[in-house]
Amino acid sequence: MRRWPPLVLIVALLVGALVVERARDQAAAVPSAPDPAGLLPVGLPDDALGSIWFCAGQTAGDDTRADGTVVVANLGPDDASGRIEVVGDDGERASQALEVAAASTERVRLADVLTADWVAARVELDRGHVVVEHEVAGPEGRDVAACHNRADDTWYLPSGATTRDARMTVAIYNPYADEDVVDLSFVTGEGQRRPRDLQDLPIPARSVVAVDVTSVVTVREILATTVSARRGRVVVDRIQTYDGRGASATEEEAAAEAYRRTGLTVTPAVPRPRPVWRFPAGVKSPGIHERVVVFNPGRDEAEVEITVSLDDPRRNGRPEPFPLTVAGGDFEVFDLDAAPEVPPEVRHSLLVRTVSGPGVIAERSIDAEGAATYVGVATSTGSPVAARRWAFAAGPRPDGAEAARMVVMNPGSEEVDVRLVAFGDGRRAAVRGGGPFRLGPGDRREIVVETLLDDRGSVEVLASGPIVAERRLIASETAPDESSDESSDADAEPQPGMGASTTLGIPLGTVTVLG
Repeated sequence: MRRWPPLVLIVALLVGALVVERARDQAAAVPSAPDPAGLLPVGLPDDALGSIWFCAGQTAGDDTRADGTVVVANLGPDDASGRIEVVGDDGERASQALEVAAASTERVRLADVLTADWVAARVELDRGHVVVEHEVAGPEGRDVAACHNRADDTWYLPSGATTRDARMTVAIYNPYADEDVVDLSFVTGEGQRRPRDLQDLPIPARSVVAVDVTSVVTVREILATTVSARRGRVVVDRIQTYDGRGASATEEEAAAEAYRRTGLTVTPAVPRPRPVWRFPAGVKSPGIHERVVVFNPGRDEAEVEITVSLDDPRRNGRPEPFPLTVAGGDFEVFDLDAAPEVPPEVRHSLLVRTVSGPGVIAERSIDAEGAATYVGVATSTGSPVAARRWAFAAGPRPDGAEAARMVVMNPGSEEVDVRLVAFGDGRRAAVRGGGPFRLGPGDRREIVVETLLDDRGSVEVLASGPIVAERRLIASETAPDESSDESSDADAEPQPGMGASTTLGIPLGTVTVLG
């Protein structure tokens, strides 16, 4: 009888161990929610002790392809101070102090700090309530995109081009003190390419390497890119230009193309595939062409649906989702020009959703030519997150040569109240026409911001629930050149503006991962 208590204790311990082990197995079987900051640039909490931002890809100098300017916006009530360091592809480095007053915006042209063929910038400040974007401008146009605030070991870019009218450069920035080594691979629609010269590619410490993809993987209308670090972590942007000659091999063939692209884009790479991507600012109209490239970097096939949500669906209808089957390691293209169910002159949002199989990466381009009032190419990935606050550092050009459309959409099932606030000169003010207004479930709204008062070019979007916010910058039409003979014709029509940009804002505060 005296042996029973120890035996009971041993059995109880064994049972307890099994229960604990099963609980651990069950916990491990439930995937944890991904960190939003590992999916796209996310603003830090207002009380963070500092912030670091990385702007990987731009040139620095007059008459260059993508002359870069860093735009730093301080949303908070306290002044921020720090430094900006610029590194060139020639190994040179330079830095200068940076002061950004509360509710103010500072612009730093990188060529004023360091001149080089290609440069990257590191912005380090002592406040968390700061967001950073970079502008690029060149002969083919202008674009704006968010800078990164995290390096990673894998990056994806779903679409690019190396046709005769296109130049594609992948900028790889190592902001740290140790050398990194990366591999680049490409999916061309005819299989995967791993150029020997782009394997084991060294990225020296605190340097940027600009890879001219056009000279390595030639004559590809669409090109999906993967950058994988064997050692270390890097930051990646793609800079793409189109010169308007047409993608075909000859002038005769180019003349028969449906349209020719002219423009400049800078696109931050994406570190993770996801099952859901949202694009609030869709547009289809004469002279404007929209398409989505869906890239599946995984091994298994992905079944994807693309839903086009039209404004005023009672009047314009609800098109059925468009199915896409994307093989592992491949991409597919959804061209809205080939979708008669999507009517022209009706604004819309896009949802790209994996219904079975692995996550994907979705990137959309909007090409404007011909009948459009502007000429440009705007390329960006969608949003895998929603948030109650979004920030845009760069606004329309203060000379009035550009207009802005702030586009917000509600991906949830509850109504949300939204308002827009402009800042940049130390003061904050409501954006004219920017609310407060209410968005129902699935609704979207565009706010046209032709000019912002004084120097308040930065915008913060505030909502009572999770939303997605996107900004379109559109070059304005220009009057005929007074030096030309046509200027004497009173009936001479204005010329299309040059340049376009479409990019997500930077989410702040509590961020919800979609899907």
